[in-house]
Amino acid sequence: MQNISFILTSGTLIGIVILAMKSGLGCGLSGLSKREMIGFAVVYGIVAFMVGLIAAIISPEVTDMVLGAGLGMHLIIAAGLLYFGIQTRKNWLSGKKDISRHTFLWVSAPCPACMTATFLACIVLTDTTGISGIHISAIVSLILAVGIVVASLGISWTSARGRWKNPSSLGSAMIMLGLFYMLCPLVIPAYIEAQQLQGKITIASPPDTGIGLLILCIPICVGFVISRMQRAQSGGVQ
Repeated sequence: MQNISFILTSGTLIGIVILAMKSGLGCGLSGLSKREMIGFAVVYGIVAFMVGLIAAIISPEVTDMVLGAGLGMHLIIAAGLLYFGIQTRKNWLSGKKDISRHTFLWVSAPCPACMTATFLACIVLTDTTGISGIHISAIVSLILAVGIVVASLGISWTSARGRWKNPSSLGSAMIMLGLFYMLCPLVIPAYIEAQQLQGKITIASPPDTGIGLLILCIPICVGFVISRMQRAQSGGVQ
């Protein structure tokens, strides 16, 4: 039982760190200053703290409603990431117009899907560690705020040093995240259903698996070719 609690706690904390890195990615690749990045992280931490307090006092029925709403919001966030990611790249590549100070919010802002993940993290940590809800909320918000600041400054410094800090890079990251968000509502329910079959799954033959992987590679290759064409048209500037 202790091992299970340790695994759940560790996995939840890792998920919080990944969430902070996601927000830091948008801040680091946008045109925000260091002070604005820190201010954004503080606001995000306050919001996460409030979400944690709510998670500690609501009933299980409300929790189920939040989970259902969070999964549905993935599709809306995915559509926004894809659309504004394309617009961010298009405006920069076609006319060197930087709109990243607005579009980065689709990556970094505490969207409903991210808040649902924070909500779940507070519930899981409270159940597995036995720590009070207010303390868990403070811990989660602190991890998020510090993680966003570290990720933002680290990504900003690395991208500037590598000369790929521009709105085009942010747009590409938004498109990739949008595709990931689009797949989540499809993959997660299928995975849960597969786990309930308890060994009744038939493993696909190698030829079928190879065909499936080939199909998955097609959009990646198409995207690579389009990106190269856009770079060539813009004189090699991303």
